[in-house]
Amino acid sequence: MWHYAGRDTAIDLGSATVRMHVEDRGVVCREPSLLARSRRTGAILALGAPALRMVGRDPDVRLVRPIREGAPTETDEAEYLMRQLVRIHHRRRLMARPRLVITVPSGMTSVHYRALQFSAYQAGVRRLTVVPTPIAAAVGMGMTGRGHEIAVIADIGAELTDVGVIAFGGLVTSHTAAVGGADLDRAIIALVKREHGVDLSAEAAEAAKIAVGTVPTLGRHAVRRTVVDGRDLQSGLPRRLILTTSDVQRAIEGPVSRIVEAVHQGLRGCTPEVAGELLAVGITLTGGTSRLPGLEKLIQERTGLGACIGDASGDAAVIGAARVQRTNDSQKPARDVTPHPRLLRTVPQP
Repeated sequence: MWHYAGRDTAIDLGSATVRMHVEDRGVVCREPSLLARSRRTGAILALGAPALRMVGRDPDVRLVRPIREGAPTETDEAEYLMRQLVRIHHRRRLMARPRLVITVPSGMTSVHYRALQFSAYQAGVRRLTVVPTPIAAAVGMGMTGRGHEIAVIADIGAELTDVGVIAFGGLVTSHTAAVGGADLDRAIIALVKREHGVDLSAEAAEAAKIAVGTVPTLGRHAVRRTVVDGRDLQSGLPRRLILTTSDVQRAIEGPVSRIVEAVHQGLRGCTPEVAGELLAVGITLTGGTSRLPGLEKLIQERTGLGACIGDASGDAAVIGAARVQRTNDSQKPARDVTPHPRLLRTVPQP
């Protein structure tokens, strides 16, 4: 079937990665949420991975992050990002006007809602619907169908930790904290600068976190090492050094504690009836930072609830948003999905 105005589309606007799902095509895009802008002319030169490759290599290029903490902070740039992705993946330059579902943090403010609304409709969307990220992730993992009346989702992304307790299709309680994987990277940069006098890039810090990073936990663990390259602060010359597991653990201990506290805060608003069932349900972790080794064990130790990583690919939220859209259109339950009026919030066109 040919969709004249564009196929239904779902977007997960992450602070680090933007994902797009197009009807009948699946997940078609996993791009860094970045734009490269010329300092001299102000023109946008590239988006996504090509923009990331230009950073630090061309002095005329300035990096723009239009999405911060799950919401547009640069309205024009966010509009450009959504418009270009829709045109590229709908294979149309001018006439792509899809119905769009966007995942948003559960604690999103009205100011950010209006910014998102403005950016989406300016990008050519003909109808905008928003769905909280914990609900979208739960739907994407099949946790809201029959036999799954209650679910706890902790979405730990680059800049936000979004915790939601879901019962019968709606949020019982939620908590959003401004802490995520980017805070871990900044902590590694700060430690290396303080102890070794070397300035690391954010990419080098993230690579070290992935290579040897683990959560500080009790017990003995094998010590791993990784080589990172940076700039010596005194001489200004390139310098190579070795980081160990214990170095990264000491660096990220503070941000990891804040993530665990955010999960704890997200569980406090439950009623006694719901809280009693959480012992059997446990916590499901999603988002890129949830894959940090040992994080699920630390959360289990601090909260007393079982914790597991439920989304290894990171695509659960965008897939769930697409399923919610289909369920809402059909007005009858899609397979393994329980529709509920609180799942969707359609934002009127200004």
